[in-house]
Amino acid sequence: MTLELVTASEDDLKDMVAFEMGGELLVVPTRILREVLEPPKLTRVPLAGPYSAGLINVRGVVLPVTDLRPLFEMEQKPFDIDTRVLVLELALEEGTMTIGVIAEKVHAVLALDPESIQKVPSVGTRWPQGAIKGIGRWKDRFVNLIDVEKIAETYLGAVPTDESLH
Repeated sequence: MTLELVTASEDDLKDMVAFEMGGELLVVPTRILREVLEPPKLTRVPLAGPYSAGLINVRGVVLPVTDLRPLFEMEQKPFDIDTRVLVLELALEEGTMTIGVIAEKVHAVLALDPESIQKVPSVGTRWPQGAIKGIGRWKDRFVNLIDVEKIAETYLGAVPTDESLH
């Protein structure tokens, strides 16, 4: 299986952050990770979509926080001692966007062998079309390489801004 089939660069696979949601292990490249936060108080947004967890204030910058569990049809779980918010800076077609993503647990920064990455099977998966770039293995577990940029543009109704957390 070649890397081009799963649309992930070899550099991205060298540094991935692994996190858990709904019992599934997901990874994103560290190049888009700005920081990992303990979940602050979320301010709910009236009439927000199902993926909006709310807004947080990070050093004076208002940041939207998304919850991807409804997208992946995962059970909701209250925040606990392991819950974190991954602050991600996404390069979208319209520009850069910074969002927070709820993670039930952050595991580690890891490297995946490009030869071990496979395409998402067309049957037997509940993942929305295009949300997962590929599937790999880490410590005897399957890991799902999620495409946060595609998810933001397709499912979150993202409107990018030029603001970022600096």
